[in-house]
Amino acid sequence: MITYVEKKYRDNPITQNILKQYPNASVLLISNYKNIFDKPLAKWVEKSMIIAGVKNAISEAPKWYGHEGYGFFFKNSLNCIYDCSYCYLRGSFRNNTTVFFVNYEEIQKQIAEKITQVRKKDPDTPIWFYSSDYSDNLATDSLTQFTQNFIPFFEWFDNVKMEIRTKSINIARLLEYQNIRNTEIAFSLNPSEIIQTYEHFTPALDARITAIEKLIEQWYQVWIRFMPLIETKDYKNIYKQFLLYVSEKIDFSKIYSVFIGWLLYTKRDYTTLLKKDPQLDILYTLEDSRDGYYREKQEVREYFYTLFDKYITETECNRCLEE
Repeated sequence: MITYVEKKYRDNPITQNILKQYPNASVLLISNYKNIFDKPLAKWVEKSMIIAGVKNAISEAPKWYGHEGYGFFFKNSLNCIYDCSYCYLRGSFRNNTTVFFVNYEEIQKQIAEKITQVRKKDPDTPIWFYSSDYSDNLATDSLTQFTQNFIPFFEWFDNVKMEIRTKSINIARLLEYQNIRNTEIAFSLNPSEIIQTYEHFTPALDARITAIEKLIEQWYQVWIRFMPLIETKDYKNIYKQFLLYVSEKIDFSKIYSVFIGWLLYTKRDYTTLLKKDPQLDILYTLEDSRDGYYREKQEVREYFYTLFDKYITETECNRCLEE
């Protein structure tokens, strides 16, 4: 495997921790990660990774993306170690190389500046930072030391929260913390049939449920994202049996919040995905919504609303990106 490292960050402690995990990797120093990442690469090159720094780590989240309040994405890595067939990242970047941004102090400075900027005009409304929309931070935590750098950081602020969205069961480091108030772990759940068919290399449903139970026992505010809900063959029966199962396994009265959502792509990403994987059946179930997006049909979304309202009764099911 080839590891590309920006020269400025070759002595960074996070860089050294990552390289230590791959002692046999060939290390090539580069001046700018975009020289590799912004080009289409041969498949064998895409098995490499890049270690770099990011200049603009913060971007605004769309309305109705998640919790009420101000919402921002922050990126400390690009591309995911998992291989979900439906993932919008497949249409977002020129290649599949994983990028780890290791300039944590600069990223944290940008976050603090954004908080200050918001608080000058609104001292009370909650602020949310969504950390895992470009990768699964928990899945790579042993490499990046993400949690030990960012969970304590967010504890310095009032009414400011970080969401770590994940499919990973890599929770050992999380269980070392006590009395954390500003980090939520958001688990993505789907039926086993969906996981096996479309969520390649991800943990099984039962493994994710076990991780959820352990985190609830420890201290974490855990919330669940049933996303993306997919119109696949026999989906009505699949999701009904799925909800019966998870409602027996999980005490939803202890879950902080629940979100449901479906496949949603910009027209550009949809076209790119279709070219990359024309055999992906679930792409053909979507419709052009005439608002710049492809999404599940209205009648399918209405079915999921009714189904989740019936089986997940202990907490409200919020609708993500409906508008």
